[in-house]
Amino acid sequence: MWLDNFFELLYFKGGKKIKEAYELKNQEMPEFLYKYKSIDELGHTFDLLENDLIFLSSANNLNDLYEGEIFYDNKELLYNRFKSDGLPYFMTITKFNHDQKEQIKNSENPYLETMKLIYETDPDINPEISFNEFNDNLSNFFLDISDDTYKKRNDASKENTYLTCFSENHDIKLMWAHYTGYNKGICIKYNIKDYEYLRDKCYPIKYEDGYDYTEELSNFKEHIFKLAFDPYLRKETDWSYEKEWRILFNYEFLRNTIKIGEKYFLKLPKPSAIYLGKRIDSENKRKIFDICKKREISLYQMEKDRREAKLYEIEILKYSDKNFEDEMFIVESIKNKTYKSLIRNYFYYPILRMADIEKRFSKIIDSFNNLTDKEIQFFLDELLFKNDIFPVLYPYYSNVLLFLIKLYNNNSFNHITTSDGLSVEKNLEKWIGYCISNFYNKKLVRYMIFFEKLFMRFYNRYVILSDKEKESYERELFNYNLKNKYVELIEEDITGESKLIHPFTNKDRKELIRNNILDNIQRVFDLFYINGKFDEESCYEEYLKLKLIVAKIENNTELHYQEIFLNSKDDYILDYDNLFNKSYDIQLENSGLALTKNKHVLQLVSHKDRVLFEILGKINYNQKISKFIFECCDELNLNYKENIVINVDKDYFNPKINPYTILNL
Repeated sequence: MWLDNFFELLYFKGGKKIKEAYELKNQEMPEFLYKYKSIDELGHTFDLLENDLIFLSSANNLNDLYEGEIFYDNKELLYNRFKSDGLPYFMTITKFNHDQKEQIKNSENPYLETMKLIYETDPDINPEISFNEFNDNLSNFFLDISDDTYKKRNDASKENTYLTCFSENHDIKLMWAHYTGYNKGICIKYNIKDYEYLRDKCYPIKYEDGYDYTEELSNFKEHIFKLAFDPYLRKETDWSYEKEWRILFNYEFLRNTIKIGEKYFLKLPKPSAIYLGKRIDSENKRKIFDICKKREISLYQMEKDRREAKLYEIEILKYSDKNFEDEMFIVESIKNKTYKSLIRNYFYYPILRMADIEKRFSKIIDSFNNLTDKEIQFFLDELLFKNDIFPVLYPYYSNVLLFLIKLYNNNSFNHITTSDGLSVEKNLEKWIGYCISNFYNKKLVRYMIFFEKLFMRFYNRYVILSDKEKESYERELFNYNLKNKYVELIEEDITGESKLIHPFTNKDRKELIRNNILDNIQRVFDLFYINGKFDEESCYEEYLKLKLIVAKIENNTELHYQEIFLNSKDDYILDYDNLFNKSYDIQLENSGLALTKNKHVLQLVSHKDRVLFEILGKINYNQKISKFIFECCDELNLNYKENIVINVDKDYFNPKINPYTILNL
């Protein structure tokens, strides 16, 4: 059985076969694992599903009383430890003669032989006490000491071990009864296997009765790795119905988790599916449905089989549960018209090298061979028209442009039109025009960038405020969604003293804040870009208002912030420009790069856009953008040598006076 082989390799002497053990485990790990979960009354379950978090429980708080317990025969352990550790020292201090020492060394049980010689030769021992009574009294004294030592070690291990448990199946009746509030909760399907940072910490449980660790404790140094892990990976056969796997964390590695109050949470990939318990109430069912619909998570309802005692599922929402790198994920997503995850996974990567992005797009275009023209059209409509008002504010705008160029160069699908009747060529022409006009209208994009920086500065201090102070700023900035209760100060023991450190030392917490900020940037956009018109004057006033509030919160929290900053990690540096891995400025530059690497498509530029390009060539931009514009102007034989001079004075940043202004801090 592979499980026996795995544990044999895992605990092989000197750790020489750990790599082989992990390779075997990862090969045998199920494609999906399942988390059975009740729904709490406060609604935290829904928050966790929205944020892809899972609670990590201390090994002390699990329902198995013997969780992590190290069983051993205390007398046998005493005899063994005396022989290996106690006897060599005892021989250096004892007054026994040579023959007596040899008698002890050659005996089957050196401990009992030693006790017998002490009893027979020590004049201080009361002769009225039998040997058995003498031996029991002295041995019990040693056993009490060793039991107390091992118990403290075991308790400390359990206190410092955190874990979350999964099952191999989603239809286990006892799991639904025991872990979902009597079938009123949910079961969550996760793909752990494809995520290395989780896979390496995920282990199977071996079910076995009568196991103990006497031999391992007798040779503690040789088996220290096994003693640290095995008690949490082995359970009695009574629990075998759970078919359990678990992710294990030692306290030292909890820095990479998220701590809320005294609880720890682990960031997981988006669920592949959610199964509703047979008895789930209608309100909870509606909330789960809304989450699944928004996040493109498959949803099923568990039902009782009327012919035999088993559960089965009924499909409510269906999305692809394949890994996004699998071509079938692309095919299934397009066939099911579930595009959100597909677009996010394939287009939302401005930091990848262009060559890597092109490989992804080749995979999408290859998958078109398994789709009908109508299915491809629906996908192109979703990709190109989702933000028809101002496409540059797509976080993946430049990638869409690059995809269209690659699709146009392929030639195999140029006959397909979008729902507005435009061919691939005409859509590419349209998006090149967007690129040109968005460089011209870069002002709006710059507003979004600087709002992003203000929100980042705001959250940098917001997270260190008291609840009362937070409520005050939330009232003042009522247009925005500022709450994110999963990002709080981290409390750690630093040089023997409990101190607070900044949550942005943790990448998962930064990710939660980043998502919150992107949501608020969208709110800014919705407020001031209406029906294709940008209300710059109102946006500028809002920017100044937010800037004043940020300055106020920074001033009011400076001393507290400096104290927390000093406690935080040495490499904690808050860089407002680079905290996020995407920037609209980068999108614009990448769009220019896509065009300069495919100059032949510039012949599709319309007359109107050529005129605009020529004006762009005459306006001073930063060097990278200028290079792109100049190269494209040269390709189109445009006259751009005469620069338009912009005088920078006190009115330069006033939107009413200077139409070319790009907001500056």
